[in-house]
Amino acid sequence: MKTRIGKPRVIIGIQCGFDFTKATSIDLSILGEELTTNYLSFIHLTVAFLPHLQKQKNETALIHTTSGLGLVPMVRCAKYCATKAALHHFILVLRGQMSDGPSNVKVIEIFPPAVQMELHDEKHQPDIKNGGQIGMPLDEFTDETYKGLLEGKDQVPVGMSKGAFEGFEVKRQEMFKHMTEGMKKMMAQHTK
Repeated sequence: MKTRIGKPRVIIGIQCGFDFTKATSIDLSILGEELTTNYLSFIHLTVAFLPHLQKQKNETALIHTTSGLGLVPMVRCAKYCATKAALHHFILVLRGQMSDGPSNVKVIEIFPPAVQMELHDEKHQPDIKNGGQIGMPLDEFTDETYKGLLEGKDQVPVGMSKGAFEGFEVKRQEMFKHMTEGMKKMMAQHTK
């Protein structure tokens, strides 16, 4: 029996259209798969890898891929945007906890724009024609992401995602940091 090796695949999520104006056509069975792939799997992997990474003497990192759509949603794919927004919030909290913790684990987040890959192909989104041509070419995305990682950034917005990140996300994270510091002070007075 011959083993056929196909083109390598990178799966950073599942994205399916979800049109509430046609509620009877919505396949809710896909909802669990999308939630698990885009959000819960990252939490499971984080819990699985953290004990090992926290024991390392040198700096280590967890790299999570969310999406620019986690910052600004698109009407077409409500579930995908919601799962990526949830993952983004999880990463913010995880990064805050790791910065207070006894380890050298860096938490990195990559915010891709639409990228030309199988996320938009007909298998996942049968209503889209030539979906693999949507977005930024994969090699450009890879080069820009790698450059941000080499620069030591813990947040790497790429392509069109930079606009939302620089436009309001930086300010929102300043507010998150301020709120977190205030909550630490308040909790210190009320915990044993």
